[in-house]
Amino acid sequence: MTVRIFGIRHHGPGSARSLRAALEAWRPDAVLVEGPPEGAAVLPLAGREEMRPPVALLVYVPAEPSRAAFWPFAAFSPEWQAVTWGLAHGAEVRFVDLATSAWLGDGSDKPDRRAPRSPDPLGWLAEAAGYGDPERWWDDMVEHHRDGTGPFEAVAEAMAAVREGEVPGADPHEARREAAMRQGVRAAQREGFERIAVVCGAWHAPALADVKGGATADAARLRGLPRTKVAATWAPWTYGRLAWASGYGAGVTSPGWYHHLFTAPDRVVDRWLVKVAHLLREEDLDASSASVIDAVRLADTLAALRGRPLAGLAEVTDAARAALGNGYDAPMALVAERLVVGDALGEVPDDTPMVPLAQDVARHQKRLRLKPEAFTRELDLDLRRPIDRGRSHLLRRLALLGVDWGGEAEVEGKAGTFHEVWYLQWRPELAVALIEGSMWGTTVEAAAEARARDLASSASRLSDLTVLAEDCLLADLPNAVAATMELLAQRAALDADVGDLMDALPPLARVLRYGSVRRAGAGRP
Repeated sequence: MTVRIFGIRHHGPGSARSLRAALEAWRPDAVLVEGPPEGAAVLPLAGREEMRPPVALLVYVPAEPSRAAFWPFAAFSPEWQAVTWGLAHGAEVRFVDLATSAWLGDGSDKPDRRAPRSPDPLGWLAEAAGYGDPERWWDDMVEHHRDGTGPFEAVAEAMAAVREGEVPGADPHEARREAAMRQGVRAAQREGFERIAVVCGAWHAPALADVKGGATADAARLRGLPRTKVAATWAPWTYGRLAWASGYGAGVTSPGWYHHLFTAPDRVVDRWLVKVAHLLREEDLDASSASVIDAVRLADTLAALRGRPLAGLAEVTDAARAALGNGYDAPMALVAERLVVGDALGEVPDDTPMVPLAQDVARHQKRLRLKPEAFTRELDLDLRRPIDRGRSHLLRRLALLGVDWGGEAEVEGKAGTFHEVWYLQWRPELAVALIEGSMWGTTVEAAAEARARDLASSASRLSDLTVLAEDCLLADLPNAVAATMELLAQRAALDADVGDLMDALPPLARVLRYGSVRRAGAGRP
């Protein structure tokens, strides 16, 4: 019985490539991956053809959906490669980590819904190696090497050396996580698996290397932790949310570039700069083949001058700015948004567990041909067309539920009565918003109506009611309109606040104006 620890960098393409090669060579019969054990029920979905990363495992408290955490995966995530390799080769695949319920259960979840964050020793190692940028050090040492050699032994030795000293900000939460991981390894050993691969963040590798002793101490460390009922599902993710700016603790600054490093079969720099040229041409900017050749040569020269084994993102960006962007930053801003970060949006199988409300939204999206997309798109609606009216109703009903898929732009002139312009962008956190909205009903229409009635009953000002009545009318919720107008009539008769009455008039006038255009009745004022 052999246990091998593969310490990786989360979302590291070099780690992912080396790990995949190591698994192919060693052929373990059990693959244990750092991740929430509550994901076991939905883990097999990762092996389905319809599952296309980036995706995220979402664990949440059904009774209080705002208490949730995401574990994102991209194609270049080592954990994703471990999971998909194991599922494809018939190995036992499990997530091992501290139960999510242990820290969601005590209310200690982070406000940005991110997963627990481990110490990052890269800065210490990079400083010791004379690098000012830990990302650049790791890229040079691991991510840019494509010779198929695994860095795992060297990484484990480096982490062990770092952990020998006092770690600033050491967190007992990390000790509990490592205890839970060791317990997971011991469980696999007891079940008789012969070759057990453990894939974890590099920081944890030394702590998992020896699981023969310490079982009693680990059990004591995990005893008495809070528990609560949680559920798990998969949700589409985006490269934009995988970047550091999203607030996810283990993100990367350049997911599009890392995807390229992982997928390009050869001539990484050449292929990247060709992509840059194609993008610039799509925007009617000059980008000749000769300029691409110049950029490739310049990137290689910069890498040599800077002592790097391969031109990295800094070198290809500097080369592209000089040879393709004429020295201007504006084209490079476009490249950064569209290529360096990227606008990829993942997909999950249709039978992925979802709350009924999310299932109803998916049905409406399919019927109305409104595909969720990661980048912002303009949607021009003519409300005289039934399909566009349906699209408007869906977007407005979702807005009432706090699912802000789109924002409406102002349309002036006569066309404003039947013309709408929306800007849509699907964001991963909307998956949680749908779960939260499910408390109001199992369909979009029923949930939006129930939510509108609740808002009406709690409205403190007359003007709030008229704005709500307008929202309900535009969302085609006639029952909610009637209930809101009834409350409006009652309060208008008693309201002595002239200012509030004046504020209530414009939305009320729009309600009466739009009723016939949208084929809805406004009730009586």
